[in-house]
Amino acid sequence: MSPSTLRAVGLGLDLGGRGVLDGIDVTVRSGEPLAVSGPSGSGKTVLLLALAGLLPATRGAVLMDDEPIPTDDPTWRAAVGVILQNQGLVPELTAEENVALPLRERRLGLTELATRSSEALSAVGLATLGDRLAGEMSGGQRQRVGVARALAGGPHILMADEPTAELDPDNRSLILGLLLASSPPRIVVVASNDPEVTDACARVVHLRDGRLDDRR
Repeated sequence: MSPSTLRAVGLGLDLGGRGVLDGIDVTVRSGEPLAVSGPSGSGKTVLLLALAGLLPATRGAVLMDDEPIPTDDPTWRAAVGVILQNQGLVPELTAEENVALPLRERRLGLTELATRSSEALSAVGLATLGDRLAGEMSGGQRQRVGVARALAGGPHILMADEPTAELDPDNRSLILGLLLASSPPRIVVVASNDPEVTDACARVVHLRDGRLDDRR
């Protein structure tokens, strides 16, 4: 699975009886990273989760190459990497175990699990911290573990929610380079208000009160 486009068409989503997204129309192309900016509570996180197929649309649809995304297909799940704003790590597991956790669904051998996890942690500058418990790591280190976990699976589609919020300038540049790398080509959507992130993306859309109000 190597899609060329991911598209929201009239996307609306309600949570708890409240409309969170409404009338979202946006297309993301492989190799053209999209930044989603907007104030807190505008729906950025929900939009990323909907595009990833983790939250079902209440109205409209999310299409991959003009076909509905196959959310129940293991191939789809393996193709999508998600970087959560709060990282979603298990504090009692080591960094390496956290990175390997979603890979276990693919029934990979122990050697491949260890190799992928180690390589991903090395890529984000944490090669020597694989055996450290996530609960004992700093916020910036946990954020980089979350990035490593998403990248370890070799995703064709990547959703990143505020992936640089807790990073110092050097690590921000490192992580941004990994997320927006042109090789391998992938569909990338980043929720961020960081000017360094939005300026590095091919396109920027602004979300306010669950609706897109401008774009470039």
